Amino acid sequence: MVEESVLDMVDEMDMADQCTFSSFHHDRLDKVRKLRPQRKADGTPLYRTGALFDDMIPDDFIERAQAVGASEVHLRYDTCTKERVDAVHNAGMDSMAWWCGPVSMKKHLAEKYLDVTDEDEAMYGMVLQSGVQSLCVNRPDRLVRLVSALNA
Repeated sequence: MVEESVLDMVDEMDMADQCTFSSFHHDRLDKVRKLRPQRKADGTPLYRTGALFDDMIPDDFIERAQAVGASEVHLRYDTCTKERVDAVHNAGMDSMAWWCGPVSMKKHLAEKYLDVTDEDEAMYGMVLQSGVQSLCVNRPDRLVRLVSALNA
C-alpha cells in the first residue's frame, strides 16, 4: 500500500511535523489517519491530512473532509471564498489554497480570467483576502515579495 510506504519514509526521516498528506482521493486520507492516529499534546493530529477539492466544490465538502479525519481543507485558488474558508475554520480545520500547475494556469488565464495575465502578487493578495491560511503556488518568489511588502 502506497500510504504505508510513504508514512514509513516520513517516519524514518523524522519529518511528520514537516509534511501534510494531501489528496483528491479522500479514502487515502482516511487510510493515513487510521495508520497514524497519533495526536499532539494540543489534540491536533501529528500527521496532517488535507482534503483536496477542485473547481466543483460539493455542498457537503466540510462533512466529506471531516468524514476522513482531514485536519485541513485544500481549495483551488479560484474557489476560495470568505464563506468557504470561514466554514473550514469554524469546523476546526486549517485551510490552504492551491494553484494549478503552470500548463493549466496558462490555460485558465487564457480562457477563464481574461483580465489576469499572470499568476502574480495581485492574484495571491485577492485569495489571501478570503482568510485562507496557506498557499501552494507556482511562483514562490512572487509570494515572498508580497509577504515582504505586507510585513514592511
